[in-house]
Amino acid sequence: MRKYNYLLTLFFVFCAPTIVAGFYLSGFIDLQALVPFIVLVTIIGSIWDVWATRHGKKDRVWLWQFNRRQTIGLRFLGLPVEEYLFYVASSVYVIFMWEGLKLMVQGTNAQVYGVIGLLSAWTLFAILFPYIIGRKRDKFIG
Repeated sequence: MRKYNYLLTLFFVFCAPTIVAGFYLSGFIDLQALVPFIVLVTIIGSIWDVWATRHGKKDRVWLWQFNRRQTIGLRFLGLPVEEYLFYVASSVYVIFMWEGLKLMVQGTNAQVYGVIGLLSAWTLFAILFPYIIGRKRDKFIG
C-alpha cells in the first residue's frame, strides 16, 4: 500500500477538489488556455526536477530525491511518473481555485463561496492528515 502514497496524496490533495470545482466552474475556465499552461508548467517543472535529482546524487547537502517505497516504480528520465502527474494535477487545481477566488471577489456566483471554502478546507485537511496520524503513531510507538 505504501507504493501508492504519492498517487493517493495527488488524488486527495489536488484531483478530488478539482473535480468538484470543475462541476461548478467549468463554464468559467478557458480550456484552450488551460492546456498550454499545463504543458508549460509540466515541462519547466520536470526540467527542474530532473536537474535537481541528478544534482542531489552528487551533493550530500542537496537532498532532492523520491522515496522508491512510496511510488509505483515507473520512472521517466529518473523521475517517478507521479511527479509528472503532480505538475498536471497541481496546475489544474491552481487554475480552478484561482478562477473560483476571482468569482468570489467579483461576487457574481454565490455558490462559489461555499465551494471554494469547502475545497480549501479539504485541501488543508488532506495535507495535514498524514502528519497528524504520523505524530500520533510516533507517540504510541516511542
